[in-house]
Amino acid sequence: MNNSLYIVRDTPDKGKGMFATQDIKRGTCIISEAPLVFVSPIVPKTMLALETMSKKNKKYLLSLSNIYSEDEMPNVMGIIKTNALPLGQDAEEGGVYRVISRINHSCASNVRHTWNSRMQKEYIHATEDIAAGDEIFTSYLATLMPRSERLKQLQEDFRFECRCKLCTAASSEDYDTTVTRINECSDLILKYASSNPRKSIGYVREVLALLDKAEIWGKTAFYYDGYQISAMYGNYELAQEWADLLLESHRLDEGEESDLYQRYLKYSMNPRSHERAGRGGYISLKGA
Repeated sequence: MNNSLYIVRDTPDKGKGMFATQDIKRGTCIISEAPLVFVSPIVPKTMLALETMSKKNKKYLLSLSNIYSEDEMPNVMGIIKTNALPLGQDAEEGGVYRVISRINHSCASNVRHTWNSRMQKEYIHATEDIAAGDEIFTSYLATLMPRSERLKQLQEDFRFECRCKLCTAASSEDYDTTVTRINECSDLILKYASSNPRKSIGYVREVLALLDKAEIWGKTAFYYDGYQISAMYGNYELAQEWADLLLESHRLDEGEESDLYQRYLKYSMNPRSHERAGRGGYISLKGA
């Protein structure tokens, strides 16, 4: 099970995993894959999908890991609950994959997985340069968390103690302090976006500096904050700068085929095209 970029093979302690077969640059699409089966919160709908699967795909499904005992739930439902990924942020429906479901977790992940509704596929893009031979890791966690919270959620949801390089690093306390401040700033960006946009932009810049310092992935959302606030208050030159950063960051995260790329391209081509552009009147954000 391999192509020119990856191979799936056994790991010493995590079952199977995905490994780079050559150096992979940040932004590279490593794989795009349609689900073996779509999973619905409506159990009969999921059962019908299972009944109509081909024998080949059912064999692939049954070869995936299962963290649940037969006493807790039937084997196939345990496999689905262990391996399903949501079809986009906050989606109730999910998918289980032959290859992508083999990608193991690290709190210091090196890829991002995103659902493309138009293509009906999950895409995996490298969020940093990956060396040949390195394992490819995603994150099972949706948000930035301090170490104690990450360990607690991973144990509760996935039943393992994370031993990734981030959780075992001697500098984990410094990372926790940084993550806590990033989360505080995220709240403050929203709090002041309407009442004090200069202050809000200042928090955007602080977060970006913290992400750089700690080498944490996740700038795209904050580039969008910077763009949206600048456009809303009529700072279109500044909005152009943020829109260009947003577009390039999103391209590297999710590719030009993503659901959002065309919207961000529109903003980059015309920073006044945001639906809230100019609605806050004009407040200079120069130097903020």
